[in-house]
Amino acid sequence: MKNRMKIWLTVVLCVLLIGGVAQAEQAGPPVEVEVETSTLDDAPSIDIDMPEIGMDIEAPELEQTAPEVLQSNEAGTDAAESNSILVIRDRITYEISGGEATVVGVDKIIAEGYIRDTVKGFPVRHIAPEAFAGCKKLWKVEIPASVTDIGAMAFANCKALVFVSIPEGVTSIGPYAFQGCTMISHFELPEGLTEISEGLFEDCQLMWKITLPSTLKVIDDNAFHRCLSLREFELPAGLEEIGISAFEGCEALQRLTIPAGVSVIPDYCFRNCLDLRKIALPGGLTSIGASAFYSCDSLRTLSLPTTVEEIGPLAFAYCEDLRTLSIPGKTRTLGYGAFFHCLLLEEVAVNQGVEEIGSYCFAQCKRLLKVVIFDSVTVMGDDVFTGGKSSAIDVNGDIVLEEPLTQPRKLKLYVRPNSVALDYAVEYGIPYTIQKILATSVTIVEGDSMTLYVGHPVQLTAVQEPANAETKLKWSSDSSRVAVSSTGLLTPKRSGKATIQVRTENGKKDRITVTVIDARSVSIDEGGTATMKVGQTLQLHATVSPAEVAPKLTWTSGSRKTATVSDTGLVKALRKGRVSIYVKTGNGRKDKISITVTD
Repeated sequence: MKNRMKIWLTVVLCVLLIGGVAQAEQAGPPVEVEVETSTLDDAPSIDIDMPEIGMDIEAPELEQTAPEVLQSNEAGTDAAESNSILVIRDRITYEISGGEATVVGVDKIIAEGYIRDTVKGFPVRHIAPEAFAGCKKLWKVEIPASVTDIGAMAFANCKALVFVSIPEGVTSIGPYAFQGCTMISHFELPEGLTEISEGLFEDCQLMWKITLPSTLKVIDDNAFHRCLSLREFELPAGLEEIGISAFEGCEALQRLTIPAGVSVIPDYCFRNCLDLRKIALPGGLTSIGASAFYSCDSLRTLSLPTTVEEIGPLAFAYCEDLRTLSIPGKTRTLGYGAFFHCLLLEEVAVNQGVEEIGSYCFAQCKRLLKVVIFDSVTVMGDDVFTGGKSSAIDVNGDIVLEEPLTQPRKLKLYVRPNSVALDYAVEYGIPYTIQKILATSVTIVEGDSMTLYVGHPVQLTAVQEPANAETKLKWSSDSSRVAVSSTGLLTPKRSGKATIQVRTENGKKDRITVTVIDARSVSIDEGGTATMKVGQTLQLHATVSPAEVAPKLTWTSGSRKTATVSDTGLVKALRKGRVSIYVKTGNGRKDKISITVTD
């Protein structure tokens, strides 16, 4: 047995030397190759891809320690600096070059991958593209803190991989690095990572949870494509970009909030997210791409931000549970079939500002009852509301309706006079009503609070949006302290607070809180006493505090036989005697003057 082993080792060394010399003649200084295993009786077959020397080495199953197989650097310089060295440790092949090591390959039957942090004293910094790709038995990988980047498809199609730890030092993970790792159930990406590259977790079908770093800025195309079980994760606040088909086919995803920095939902982004029930779209969103929410058939409510300018073809097609919809006025275009086959959709408001409604936009929406369309719409495609006996979308993305073609049975259009929508209703025989331009908002110009003084009416002004809105306004007060007219004229009655509301006939409203100040005191300017002769008159004057209050004053005489007083405070002496003249405000403040009447 020992003799056979010696013979085999001799043959291997000879082959290496011959191959190295031949290669040296063609490619310059040779590459150093070192093979290390613990004991030969558990040594696996090892394939070493060494294009520099053009050969494979297979270590047989032997029963003693394997010797080193080493091709030295004939130039006598440091090989780690001038050439690359291939070193095998625990079935993992490292290439040392430029003062650092890279994982470049593994034995395909490996089950547990323990990547070293150093090899021959050099730090392991990189995992090369496809280094572990296709290792069907690999179930566990431990990546040391020395690693900074993982190459494209590094672990692709490792279908048994369950556990992998990514240290925080990793700042780059290449495209499709974990594609097809169907057994991974949860994953935590390190802080510092700014991009999830293209197809990184595509077809990770059992992954149900992922923790994303707060530093993440970009989720690239197909990043989570067909992650069928993914349902638990939170997009970080700093996210700025989501790629095409990024979450397509994430069937278990139910709720999601898109961060404020994302301005575009690209094509196919959430296509076939069958359980998606609620999605919060950011206020700065400007575009929703083609088929972005195609077949999200659990999506019941949808709030489109007012900033959305374009809704692409088939964007919400087959969202079968969607019930009501309001299209913002800043949205210029509703794409081809944008809401096709939304079977439960009942009401749609296409607000002022929308310019184009594409063909088949609301086709096959069988329960559609009411659609409001303003005269800003100048283009309406064919069969916008049409339904057929059956429907389909072919491989080219074209909608196919079989005859007989009909309109929703109870559909009614609310249109403006002399509008494209009116012409469309007439052409397709759809019932319609000529509508007013309804307010989208109403605002009280005077703000949300103000102070009033008894005796001083104030006119409020309300402004509707759009400016040409034709809706009527209704004013109301919640207190008798302030009366309000049908035109918004306020009449303060007594001190206290009241809330004044204006409301449009279509339910838009605004409020203002008013504080009413009444008289705190009243005094007769002529003092506390006066003398008059029979037949004389005296005009009294009263001052109210605060000066801004102008209440109605009531004048009375204590003895009308001695003297009378008019509503304006004019006293007339009638006979000799003494009399008190009183002045009183509406809220009970009063003063008096004592007058002596002589002959």
